[in-house]
Amino acid sequence: MFDWFHRAEPFLIPAQLALAMLGMGATLSVRDFRDIVRFPAGLAIGYLTQLLFIPALGLLFIWLFGLGPGWAVGLILLTAVPGGAFSNLLTFFARGNVPLSIAVTTITTVSCIVTVPLVIRVFAAQHMPPEFVFPAARIIMEIIFYLLIPLASGMLLFRFLRGGSEGISRWAIRASMLLVVVIALGAMGSGKIKIPEYGWGPPLLIVAFALVMHVATAQLCRVLGRYDEDTVTLTIEVTVRNVPVGLLVYHHFFAGQAEQGHVLYTLLFYAGLSGPLSLPLLLKHRFGKGGTWLGRPKPRPKLDRDGAALPAHASRP
Repeated sequence: MFDWFHRAEPFLIPAQLALAMLGMGATLSVRDFRDIVRFPAGLAIGYLTQLLFIPALGLLFIWLFGLGPGWAVGLILLTAVPGGAFSNLLTFFARGNVPLSIAVTTITTVSCIVTVPLVIRVFAAQHMPPEFVFPAARIIMEIIFYLLIPLASGMLLFRFLRGGSEGISRWAIRASMLLVVVIALGAMGSGKIKIPEYGWGPPLLIVAFALVMHVATAQLCRVLGRYDEDTVTLTIEVTVRNVPVGLLVYHHFFAGQAEQGHVLYTLLFYAGLSGPLSLPLLLKHRFGKGGTWLGRPKPRPKLDRDGAALPAHASRP
């Protein structure tokens, strides 16, 4: 029944990423890139958290639990991809710093042409067979064709269609999400991933990693002095990852081996987990209860006309 999946997979995976990036690009303008300089501290924290802190956390989990090659590479690939565009919408619902969310998503997405191959090469090499040759050039070309070009095309639609680009963005993202569901069903039905054989260990580990990453990012932002709206923004940005990028390149690892199913399972399971995981903190901040799970709320102080902070009682709505 699912014999079609093996033939269709090489087309479905690039298509779902291209549609997601087209949809994201159709909401962006050149001005959004210029606005990045408005948030230097928040942007630096968000970018370095994605590039260094999250991969390091993944390595810690791999070491603590002694993960096998397939699960280890799956987790590393998950930590290497940038934040997903869905984080921008969740940040809006959370009443977070939406411009900062867009800035971090944009810069991590554009720079992933370098960061994704770099993180994978540095951290995943030890888990691959000795004869494995890392396909850096191939991965870079795939990211250019299926991520950057659709992103730029979407920005052109935003530039020239104005109001019409919103509908294109909405339907492109919906189509991308539908294809992810098709890929998940096809992978299970075709036997590429074998959930009954994996048991409870892998899903529980992925949930544990996601929870630790989520809570640790929020606390890191608090330690670095961010206000709640920035903290919830960057936490959602880190939690909601651009799994389609991982799906694009996972086929380079463990071709024809059971470990490739481990990599795919890790990505697909996390794709379904990240949105619901973000909701409790989203609601907590939306209703004024703070942007972290540990510590008191730290709202951004309101300013008077001269730029001085108002007293705490005066800043209440």
